[in-house]
Amino acid sequence: MNEGELLAWCVVANVLAETTHGEGGEDVQRGLKHFAPGAKVWVLPPQWGDGGESVVVLGRHRGRGRGRLARLVVGRHHLEDFRVRGVYSPAVLRDLRLPLDDRAMRLCESEDEARRTAEWWNRMRAAQSGVRRPQARGRLVELLALLAEARSNLPWAAAELAGVADGVLRDEREAAAVERVLAQLTTGGTAVTAAAEAKALLEKPA
Repeated sequence: MNEGELLAWCVVANVLAETTHGEGGEDVQRGLKHFAPGAKVWVLPPQWGDGGESVVVLGRHRGRGRGRLARLVVGRHHLEDFRVRGVYSPAVLRDLRLPLDDRAMRLCESEDEARRTAEWWNRMRAAQSGVRRPQARGRLVELLALLAEARSNLPWAAAELAGVADGVLRDEREAAAVERVLAQLTTGGTAVTAAAEAKALLEKPA
């Protein structure tokens, strides 16, 4: 492998200027412990079947010497501006591929996969903006997407919706939309239409 040769396609993103932590999202920090605000990181595609709620990233460590790379697992909700870039550095490719807990790391198989991943994550980033608990909001949007395509009732979904806590919804319109979904689920319906409407509302940027 030579410097300047296209070796792989990957998603890159930037660390948010401010990130929220803790149960209710009250702990606000500048960037992340290991990455400065705005730091560019390479982001591997989902590895564990969770849709990429937590992702493996590679970037310049804020506390190490100039140019030193660090690879860590971070919450995807701490990142923004997902886009596609080619990997040309053998050193970057090597670090991206390093096993984690003895498990091989998967890279995007094509530019198209990287593009679709970046587009989905940008939609989720927009949906998660403007709340104290973006990670919980992301899970809610994904649940609504599942309900919008369900062909039969999902008994466990009602309990999930009933447990939506403060810091997840932006306003009364969103709360009412989720309540409509919950009402249909508790009467044994599939709530396909109500879930699709709630999902579309929650996916709008703040």
